Amino acid sequence: MGLLNALRLRGLFVKLVLMFVIVGFSALLLVSMVMSQFSSSRNESSIRDFLNGLDRQQLNALATGVDPRDRNACNALASKIFWNTVQAGIKGVSDFGVMFSDFYSGRLQVQIVDSQGLLCATLPEATPLLTKAMTEARQSPQPIPVYRDDEDWAMVTPVSLPNAANTQALIGFHYWSQWQLYDEIASATVYDYIRTFILIGSMGASVAALFVWRLYRRIKRATNAADQWADGDLRARIKDGSKDEFGRLVERFNNMADAISKSFDMQKALAISVERNRIARDLHDTAKQRSFVLGLKLTELEYEAQGHAPLLPTVESARRLADHLQQDLENVVSGFNLPAIADFGLYETLLRSVGDLLSGSGIRWSINWPENARDAFDAAPETAQELLMITHEAVANALRHAQCHAIRIECKPGPRWHWNISDDGQGFDIGSAPFGMGLSNMRWRANTLPGGIITITSQPSGTSVDVSFKPPAAM
Repeated sequence: MGLLNALRLRGLFVKLVLMFVIVGFSALLLVSMVMSQFSSSRNESSIRDFLNGLDRQQLNALATGVDPRDRNACNALASKIFWNTVQAGIKGVSDFGVMFSDFYSGRLQVQIVDSQGLLCATLPEATPLLTKAMTEARQSPQPIPVYRDDEDWAMVTPVSLPNAANTQALIGFHYWSQWQLYDEIASATVYDYIRTFILIGSMGASVAALFVWRLYRRIKRATNAADQWADGDLRARIKDGSKDEFGRLVERFNNMADAISKSFDMQKALAISVERNRIARDLHDTAKQRSFVLGLKLTELEYEAQGHAPLLPTVESARRLADHLQQDLENVVSGFNLPAIADFGLYETLLRSVGDLLSGSGIRWSINWPENARDAFDAAPETAQELLMITHEAVANALRHAQCHAIRIECKPGPRWHWNISDDGQGFDIGSAPFGMGLSNMRWRANTLPGGIITITSQPSGTSVDVSFKPPAAM
C-alpha cells in the first residue's frame, strides 16, 4: 500500500523515471565510447602479436610454383594469402570475426610487390591510411611498423616469397577507432532499440519507484509531525535516523520545534506570572485593605465592649479572626506576587520569594542543589513553576505552624529527581491534620510533574516535604 501511495506522487515519479532513462541511455553511450577506446589499445596489441606469429612457412607454401609476374597467378596468390590470414585471425584474435566485417572494405589488404613496385593486390582498394602505410612499407621495410592518423592506426608486415628475388607479400591492417561503436549502431534494428528502451525504462521505473517509496515514507513522517505541530502538540518529533541531506533537514525541523516549544513555555510562564501579579494587586487593593479596616473596627468595638462583659468574648473572638484573615491575605498576596521565573530563573526567584516570606522571622534557611540544576530548571519553566509554588506553600506552613529555627531546600538529581523542603520544627500528626487547601494544592501540583509523587513526613523533630519526579527531556 505504501508503494501505491508513493506512485501517486506522479510529478516526482515521472521526473525520476525520465531522469533514469536519460541517464541510462547516456551511460550506455558513454560506456560504448570508453570501451571503444580500450578496445583500440587492446586490439593493437592483439594484431601485433598475431602478425608476429604468422605461419610464414605456410604462406611460402602457398606461393610455391606461382609466378608473381603472371597477373592472374598473382591475383590468385594474393587472394589465397588474404583468406589464409583471415582464417588464422579468426582462430587467434578475439573479435577478429567482427572486425573482419570492416576489414573486407579496404581495411585488410594483401599486396604482392617486387623491387619494381606493385604487382597485384586484393580488392577492394585499400583505405587512404592503409595505402599510405603499405607504400611507405615498400620503400623502407620494417618488421611491423605502426602508422597513425589521429586515433586510427595501420600495421603492415612483409612476407618473403620463394619464387623470385625481392618478391614479397605485404599484409596490411587498418584499424578504425570507432568500428565497434559504429558497428553496434549500424547493425542495430528497430527491435533492438525498442528492447533497449524497454529495458532501461523498466530499470529506471523500478529504481524510481523504490526511491520515491522510501522518500514518501520519510516525507509522510515529516508531514504527520507537522500536522501535530499545527494542532498545538509541539512534543511531536520527526523520526528519521538518516544522516543524509533530508535527515539533516529533519534534525533542523526538530530543533526548531524544540525552540518554539521552549518559547511557548516561557511565554506561558510569563503570562502566569503577569496574571498572578494582577490578582495580587487586586487582593491587596480590595480584600486586604478591607480586612485591615475590619480589624481596626473590631479593635474599636472591643474597646467599647469593655463595659459589657457578655459581649466582650464574642468581640475578642471576631478581632482574632480578623487578624488571622489579614495574615492569610498577606500570605496569599505574597504567594501570588512571586518573582517571575521567566525573568529571573528558579534559583533567583527562590532567593527572592523565600527571603521575602521569612524576612524578620529569625528563621535560618538555605538552598542546596548541584551546579547543573540551575540550567536544567531554566530550560523547563513549567516544572520550575510548580516546584516554586510547592516550596512557597511548604515554607509558609513551616512559618505559621512549625515554630522552627531552620528550613532547608535541597535538590537531588538522579534517575528520579528529588526536591525536598525540611524544617526542624515541632511537627504535626499527619493523620489527624485537617486536609486543607494548602496540602491539597501541593499534592495537585506534584501530580502535574512528569511521574510526580509527593511524600510528607512529620516527627517531633521536624517536617519533610519530598517531591520526586522524572526529569524532563531538557534535564
